[in-house]
Order: sequence, then C-alpha cells, then structure tokens
Amino acid sequence: MIIAEALDALWTLAIAGGVWFLIGAAVLALVLTIATITLYAAVRASVDAVQRLARIRRHPRPSWTRTGRTARRYARTRTRYDEAA
Repeated sequence: MIIAEALDALWTLAIAGGVWFLIGAAVLALVLTIATITLYAAVRASVDAVQRLARIRRHPRPSWTRTGRTARRYARTRTRYDEAA
C-alpha cells in the first residue's frame, strides 16, 4: 500500500514537472524570439545609420529628384489644348 501511494505521488510529481517544463519552454521561446527580433531591429537600424553616414555621392542628383513632390511636379506632361479644341 505504501509503495502504491509513493508511485502515485511520483506520477503526480512527474506530470506536474512536465507541465512546468512545457510552460518554461514556451516562455523561454517567447523571450528568445522577442530578444532576437529586438536585437535584429537594433543592428539593422545602426547599420542603416552607418550606411547613410558613409554614403559618398559621386554624382550629385538634380534638385528635382530630392523630394517626391517635386519629382511628381516635373513628371507631369503638358496638356495640348489645340488637340482638345
């Protein structure tokens, strides 16, 4: 009888330990995923900043290519009113 109770307690502890192990593994996976994404974003931002600082312009762009608004303004075609008449 005592052995049966000991085995029952052991089985209960094994199940509880397994549940805690699964919960811990899920939390660890979530923490590692968030840490990896955060680290990747930080490294990517710093690499982009360094590339922007180190970029040397060999051929300067025309003034109209600096902003999208002026590029769109220059890209418009002129209307030919005599064809419409």
